[in-house]
Amino acid sequence: MADEAQIKAAVGPAEGLALLLAGNRRFASGEARHPDASPDWRRDLVAAQQPFAVLVGCVDSRVPPEIVLDQGLGDLLTVRTAGHALEGAARGSIKFGVVDLAVGLVVVMGHTGCGAIAAAIARGGAELQGGDDLDQLVDEISSRVGPDGLRPASGTVDVATAWVANVDAAVRELRGMPWLGDASVVGLLYDLETGLVEIIDDGGLGVAG
Repeated sequence: MADEAQIKAAVGPAEGLALLLAGNRRFASGEARHPDASPDWRRDLVAAQQPFAVLVGCVDSRVPPEIVLDQGLGDLLTVRTAGHALEGAARGSIKFGVVDLAVGLVVVMGHTGCGAIAAAIARGGAELQGGDDLDQLVDEISSRVGPDGLRPASGTVDVATAWVANVDAAVRELRGMPWLGDASVVGLLYDLETGLVEIIDDGGLGVAG
């Protein structure tokens, strides 16, 4: 079992992305395997972890990465914040995965129906009751999606554009980190209704969705 964990940890970014897409297709079709969750596997992970991807996702309870991508214990280093915001501890956690654990694949996974993006749209420049922390979160998302996502020329809020823009901006920000090294950053969008992920940016890995 330990050998299997080492093999999975050694896969390259393109292979890792393919593993995630295959797992998502299993989940969406009702054929999830729930891999890497046995007692033997759990015991083999006690000494160390070797995840094959850092998964940056949203806190939304409907989008647990290990479930919707059909992965198991030790497979993903998961960093979750509302709207996958990157400020503070989130960025440090991603850096830990890339630098300390030598993970070569970073995946930003947004989703349809994101409440954090809805909050940014609803705010419309007004202060929120949640206080400084919530304001800071919404400010980060608002700055990502920009006027084209929140207030297009037509005057109608294009929510679908905002979902994609939020993923794109997070991907670009992470690619600009000086500690990224040779790690690849890709962007996915999870559809709450179908259960499938769409590739927004494959990072040049050439992996088909």
